[in-house]
Amino acid sequence: MNKKLISVSLSGLMLLGIISGVASAATVYAQGGKWEYGVGEKYVWSYYSHGSKYHASTAIGKYPSESGKTRPGVKAQASAEKSWSENQTYYKVY
Repeated sequence: MNKKLISVSLSGLMLLGIISGVASAATVYAQGGKWEYGVGEKYVWSYYSHGSKYHASTAIGKYPSESGKTRPGVKAQASAEKSWSENQTYYKVY
């Protein structure tokens, strides 16, 4: 079971986001797919796409949100209302 974790601590990012109004986001090509994740003004999100393997994504803010097992070629999407203390994003390839 391959699982990746990016824990976005808002101790610094949140302050920058509030002051500048800019979202923190990234795109990573990982395990043969494309992972997009970030924290915006209101939400934390995790999107993962893979062309040939089942996959999933998770976003955890004030509550956990899971895409569920997603078939190849379809984007797995998860988003949750962001937390003031810590937000986390994951993807999984089956």
